[in-house]
Parts: sequence; C-alpha cells; structure tokens
Amino acid sequence: MSVEGRSAPLLPALRTWVRRRINALKFRLEDACAPTTRQLLVDVSVIVSGDAGTGIQRVVRSLVRNLKELEGEEFNVQPIYATRDHRYCHARIEPNGVIAKVMDPNGKRQAVNVRAGDIYLGLDLAAHLIPHLERDLELWRKEGVRLAFLVYDLLPVLRPEWFPPKTPANMDRWLGVLGRQADQCICISNTVAADLEAALKQRAQGSLPSISTIPLGWDLGASNPSRGLPANIDVIRAWLDRHRPVLAVGTIEPRKGHDQLLDAMSLLWERSPENRTGLLVIGRRGWKTDALQDRLLNHPEHGKRLMWLDEASDELLTEVYQSAAGLVAASHGEGFGLPLVEALAHRLPVLARDISVFRELGGSRFTYFSDDTAEAFGSQVATWLANNDRPSASIADQLPRWSDSAHALVAAIGLRQPQVDGVRQ
Repeated sequence: MSVEGRSAPLLPALRTWVRRRINALKFRLEDACAPTTRQLLVDVSVIVSGDAGTGIQRVVRSLVRNLKELEGEEFNVQPIYATRDHRYCHARIEPNGVIAKVMDPNGKRQAVNVRAGDIYLGLDLAAHLIPHLERDLELWRKEGVRLAFLVYDLLPVLRPEWFPPKTPANMDRWLGVLGRQADQCICISNTVAADLEAALKQRAQGSLPSISTIPLGWDLGASNPSRGLPANIDVIRAWLDRHRPVLAVGTIEPRKGHDQLLDAMSLLWERSPENRTGLLVIGRRGWKTDALQDRLLNHPEHGKRLMWLDEASDELLTEVYQSAAGLVAASHGEGFGLPLVEALAHRLPVLARDISVFRELGGSRFTYFSDDTAEAFGSQVATWLANNDRPSASIADQLPRWSDSAHALVAAIGLRQPQVDGVRQ
C-alpha cells in the first residue's frame, strides 16, 4: 500500500462515535455476511438519499450499472452507503436503475462486513461526509481493504469564490482524508490528475497515493437515464424548430459563463433583429447567481429567442441534442465536461472556452474561444454558427462509452486486465 496508514484526526472520529451512540436505537443494524467472492464496495452515500441529476451523479449511476455487468467469479459489486449516524450498510440497484437502501421488513439495515483483499471505491462525491467516516475507512484499511477514490475536480479549493462557503472547507478536509488513507486516486481527466498531485504534495506527510485517469462515457442510454417529457413539450418542439438554438447545459452557477454567453447573444439579437437563432439554457438553479437567474427570466427575449429549462430529463436532453444548432461551453473551469462529449457524439458542433480540460477532451474536434467580451464572443458565435459543419456520423464510434469506462476502472484498481483492444479513444 502506498500510504503508511496515518490515523484519522481524533475530534471528528470522536464526534461521529458520539452521534452513533445517541442514534443507535434509531438506526437498527445487523451484520451482513461477507461473501466469499472478493467485494468491490462502491460508496453511493449521496445518491442513495436522492439523485440531484448532476453530472457527477450521472457518472455514479453509469458506473454502478456498468460495473455490475462486469462482476462474476473474480469480484462482486456491492453498493454501500453510510452517514455520520451509522456505519456502512448495503444498498442495491432497483430494476428501474434507482439506487436504494437495503432494509428488511422491520427496517433493519444490513451493515457491511469486509475481508482482506476487498476494495473500497469512493465513487460518490461525499466531501462533506467522508471526513466523518475516516475512522471506518482506516479500520477497513487495517483489515486489508484497499481504498480507492474517484476524483472529479478540485475546483472548490482552487477557486473557492465560485462556491458556497462550506464547499471549499469540506473539500479541503476530504483531501486530507485522501492524503492519509487513500491507496489510489482515479481521476476523470489528466487536468484533474495534475491538480490532485499538486494539491496532495502540498499536504503530504509521507508517500502519495497512486494517481491514474479513466475516460468517461457519452451514451445516455447506458446511464440509467431519467425519463419523461414536460407537459408543454409541443411548445418546446415548435420553438426548437423555429429557432434551432445555441445550447448551454449546466447548473446556473458562477463558473459556468452563462452571463458572458447571454451578453454575446443579446448583442447579436440587438444588431440582427431578424436573426432567429435562439439560446436554450438547460440547467438547475444554483448558487450565487440570483441576479443572473432574474436576468434570464426577465430578459426581453425570454419566451422569444431565449428559453431556460431548469428541469430537463435525459430523454428531453437527447432530443435537444438532435435539434440544436450547436453547444456552447463557456465554463471557466471543469473536471471533465460531459455535455460536450454527449453533444459531440450526437453530431452537434461544439464551441468551447479555451481551457486545458476542454482541449484535452476535444482536440481539433471543437472550436475554441478565449475573449468573452460581448463584442468578440458574439462575433465568434456568429462565425461559428455560419461555418460549423456537423461532425461525421462515425464520431460516436471514436468516443469511449460507459462500458469502456467501467472496464478501465476495473483495470485501474487491479481487478481485471485492460481490454485487449483497449478503451476506445
């Protein structure tokens, strides 16, 4: 193991112990038997309490589903979850893809037991929770369980001004757990891997966990996609046909660049009243953006050439990918960028901010911008719309799918050799 098993800080461990003693009668646990097959213990502690439909939770849904399809005699995939009030318990995947808690008819939870050789995978991003569970993980590690964590990005510690105050503090504590306990960290891009290595070196008190990278998939159908179309779908479809919009996908939060894109489109509309190109924003209401949200709702073009959907199923998103003129990714920072890859796979042209992770994802297949002033950005959007040929029909065959991601993940943690032909690049 790459880390010398440094101990969890005493105070969080003591607080968790006290909480669990107080709540012992409320959360009734019984020990589940550890199977004879090696366990891949996949932490789903956040999504099991509610799927917020974020990009990270799409990754969790997709990888849990595809990892289950790889289990067999070599290993058994066990979704697990914990809270500060009780230790790790078993979860399950329902037939409809929902990840749910395992309970018997009397409400008893099935507590996880481990054996040497099992692997814990911190798949869900639970930065607020893992510091309170560090003692549990430390004890597992001493029993011979290998600890691996998926790392999505480090943006809250790199750019704390973009996030609510508690988020950077939680992630900083989470990074401390990784530095003390993780045997391995698996990143979703080389950009994140470089950020993680630098961050852990700053906090290092010994050797670092190994750091590797896996690709993420694009095929929505393999991600247990959400279904359902809104009651006004006919209105939305008519608007899509009439305006063939520029598409922006992402939570309305400070780093996403919605405000610069809206400035650029507003200038285009002002200068070309006859221009029918629309802007479709798909994203939940986020934080620190009240003024931007008000602007979207009260814009003179709202309901005309501007539409904002703060709720959209994967079924609707797939339809939009097939109808839009292109996708604009104006985000100032990402760990990956699932909408860009999904759009590309649906043969949708992509205009992306010139940041390292987007260059890593798209190479020459994307068009890039760096000047986001309304004048320059608007001019580039107009030029891009006039010249953006749709990617070839074969482009999806060149991109990793979620099954490739699962194979790469299993190989990265040493459960199985990589595919003979390798992951599609």
